Amino acid sequence: MSVYARAALLTIAAGFVFTLETILVKAMADVPVTTLVLARALGQLAWTLPSLARDPTLPRTRALPMQIFRGVLSVVSWYTYYLAFTGLPLAMATVLSFSAVLFVTALAGPVLGEVVRWRRWTATLVGFAGVVLVVRPDAGTLALGWPIAASLASALLGAGIVMTTKLLARTERTGTIMFWIGVVAVAFALPIAIPHLAWPGWRDAGLLLLCAICGPAGMQLWITALRMVDASVLAPISYVRLVFAAGFGVALFGEVPDAWLAAGAVLIVGSAIYITRREAAVARRRAAPLAAVAQAAPPAAAQPMNPQAASAASNGAGDRPKSR
Repeated sequence: MSVYARAALLTIAAGFVFTLETILVKAMADVPVTTLVLARALGQLAWTLPSLARDPTLPRTRALPMQIFRGVLSVVSWYTYYLAFTGLPLAMATVLSFSAVLFVTALAGPVLGEVVRWRRWTATLVGFAGVVLVVRPDAGTLALGWPIAASLASALLGAGIVMTTKLLARTERTGTIMFWIGVVAVAFALPIAIPHLAWPGWRDAGLLLLCAICGPAGMQLWITALRMVDASVLAPISYVRLVFAAGFGVALFGEVPDAWLAAGAVLIVGSAIYITRREAAVARRRAAPLAAVAQAAPPAAAQPMNPQAASAASNGAGDRPKSR
């Protein structure tokens, strides 16, 4: 099996696991969101413990304030993400979550100082037009209430996660970032969840455990795929989540997508794919002169690229959140 086929299968598996997580959230209607987030936080931290056992230096960081801020963004985004999926149809909440890429483009200039030219701005505006179609605030069948607000807030927080991850990736290891997300998330979620903690019953306890595993497991599958193939190649495949969400929404919850959702999904997903591919093309053009200089340099002067930096640069690893 080729490396592209393996990466595609890993991406599809990641999409299925992320969809399973949202299905579990909807299935646990009687479990407070604060408990769901605590389970997710504990799962995140537990996932990093084997790496910590192998490398006791994993917690060492040169950017502790940013690590804490990144962790807070993650845990707050989990609250809004789960609230959105408890209050919206599965496919609709999934489509709106894809708008995070649009927020990243809109904020890349003022926050990261990146130059965003007219092509990406046009794609971003088209994507936000898709959001309007999905939300359709003037329709009598759907009010612009807290579930949609939570979904868009989650997407905006996801954009913040992408940008802080880009900043941290300049000096920090992926394992270190993942570890501090878990530590900060548990410290944040535990005191909020304690007043509402109660034994949920064996069924929901099992679902909570599975839900806690799905988040970091899906992210591990996605990161592994990104290490194999450029993100612009995997971006179209990653939106298989929408197929899973629509199918399971109909089969499990009787949620039939309508024409408004389909039209909005085409605009949002199409814009997100274009933006991802455009960013990858721009990054390759910027890297080409550096590669030419490195090839022309004498062997003694040519320095090998840091493997993690090379992986992040070639895979577009900063273009998507590593862990919500």
